[in-house]
Amino acid sequence: MAVAHALPTVVMIPGTLCDARLFARQKHALRGLADVRVVDYEELRPARDWAQALLDRLPQRFSVVGFSLGGLWALELMRRAPHRIERLAMVASNAHGASAAGRRNSARSWKLWRARGPDAVVRRLLPAYFHHERQRRRHAPLVTSMARRSRRDAVAAQLHWAASRPDGHAALAAFQGPVLLVSGARDPVCTPAMQRAMVRAQPRAHWLELPRVGHFVPLEGGARLRHALRRWLNLA
Repeated sequence: MAVAHALPTVVMIPGTLCDARLFARQKHALRGLADVRVVDYEELRPARDWAQALLDRLPQRFSVVGFSLGGLWALELMRRAPHRIERLAMVASNAHGASAAGRRNSARSWKLWRARGPDAVVRRLLPAYFHHERQRRRHAPLVTSMARRSRRDAVAAQLHWAASRPDGHAALAAFQGPVLLVSGARDPVCTPAMQRAMVRAQPRAHWLELPRVGHFVPLEGGARLRHALRRWLNLA
């Protein structure tokens, strides 16, 4: 009698002002091949240890995919429980610690959110999100909708984490599992230089740089990301 094997668990963590819709196509592509769980920032609070609460709800072993801010959270999970993570995928993300410029940027976004709401924040950020104007117009309604759905205190906590996170290169260097880096060659947010820094920290990492793609890789380079994730999970 054949023994049924449990599907591998893949945890996907969206970026700032994003929700599960960001990974809809990637989740669909892994349907039946992995138990995909997309993290919801609904429970994120500024004063709560959200990373530990998330670990407490996850299986003992899992793989994690982090987009942008989600990659920073993925590194935090790795710092706390490296023995539980099987594979790591960093999508349009980086391992740099918080900087003075980053803190100023987070403060500006939070001030704008409080004064004028999510639409104003999205308008400020959109030019850096997509390389192609055509892609920007195509995906702007989704990006705006995800921002509007983001709760005020969750947004505050996201921006606080972005402005205070520790450097993650040491955690990345110590990780023993497969590492996938997927980035856009035209990403001004998580730049090619940041990807090279992660490769220096973890030379075993496989880096896939997508030409003519900006920051929102799951939307602008979705098909290539889906294929890369299947290979990363040894499913293709």
